[in-house]
Amino acid sequence: MRLYHCLLAALLLAAPLVAAAQLPAPPKPRTVAVRGNATAEVEPERVELLITYRVSDNVKDNEKAKAQEQALLAAVQGFGVPRDKLVLDNLSAYGYGLSKTYNSNVSLTRVYRLMLDKPAVLNDLIPRLVQTGADNVKVARLESTQLEARKQEVLAKAVDNARQKAGVLARQLGQQLGPAVSVSEVTPFTGIRVQQAYYYKERLEESGTDQAPPPNLRTIPVSSTVDAEFELK
Repeated sequence: MRLYHCLLAALLLAAPLVAAAQLPAPPKPRTVAVRGNATAEVEPERVELLITYRVSDNVKDNEKAKAQEQALLAAVQGFGVPRDKLVLDNLSAYGYGLSKTYNSNVSLTRVYRLMLDKPAVLNDLIPRLVQTGADNVKVARLESTQLEARKQEVLAKAVDNARQKAGVLARQLGQQLGPAVSVSEVTPFTGIRVQQAYYYKERLEESGTDQAPPPNLRTIPVSSTVDAEFELK
């Protein structure tokens, strides 16, 4: 008799659990998924240039190399840039000929780094640097203290853009837009990161004239993309 009462009590306790397990799962909310985008441009406050000179023979072209360096200094100072803003960033040499041990022919490559606090002079300065005999002029970096703040602003605009798109879709479906279910920022895959660069001499050669299109490096592009999912009511 006592065993019977124990079994009955166990069945009574388990009954609500069995009933709950048999209840249908609540329907999932209807949602709409969209992608939002936003872009902006930031004025740089500081620019770094890499200026490359090459001579094929360090003996015969020695005077030429000296003249190039003097012309570079004159060009930089002509734009009001202090001398300490120009430094020799890299110097490489390569011997060539039948015997590199006894051959005095050496190809030299000099790379100067120029730091500018006045980005507005770029359009006039870069052609002047090429005229000094530079083989390559590259904008290695653009900097701004406002960059991180602008990135946050662009991210917020991308979320707003996603919400606007979701609102349009909701109205087309005869629904009302509910709260966001999820929002995630999309990180673009760029592979090997390449610094923004401008090769003035290459553009000069491509144009077929002595005047290449002026460089447009006065802004830093900022973009943001988000994937968002919103509930429909």
